[in-house]
Amino acid sequence: MSMAKISEDEHFQLLAFLLTSARGCVDEPAIYGPLRLIDAAERLINIIEGKHQRKVVELEEIRELIQKARDYVVTNEEEFIKALDQLTLKISRIIKRDVITFGPTNSQYTKNGK
Repeated sequence: MSMAKISEDEHFQLLAFLLTSARGCVDEPAIYGPLRLIDAAERLINIIEGKHQRKVVELEEIRELIQKARDYVVTNEEEFIKALDQLTLKISRIIKRDVITFGPTNSQYTKNGK
């Protein structure tokens, strides 16, 4: 990939979003931080599904919950926080299932890669 085209790369676009979001969090209300993070998570789902060239049921469920949570952030902060809890539970179930099915791997989720 030439340097002229790096800004078109979806990974670069996510990086740019994360960095500009970090700056935005300095001046915005605190609740916008989690909103920006779930927005980044949805963008990452798009990247993952693009890489695998298919929809992943569990990720689609997470995407739907992210979209519902986004609606709550301004209107119902308590429901937004509940949705964040549900998102955390859903992703932890995927990790647990994979560890049980495939065993632990060298990743940031395992202590010292063991």
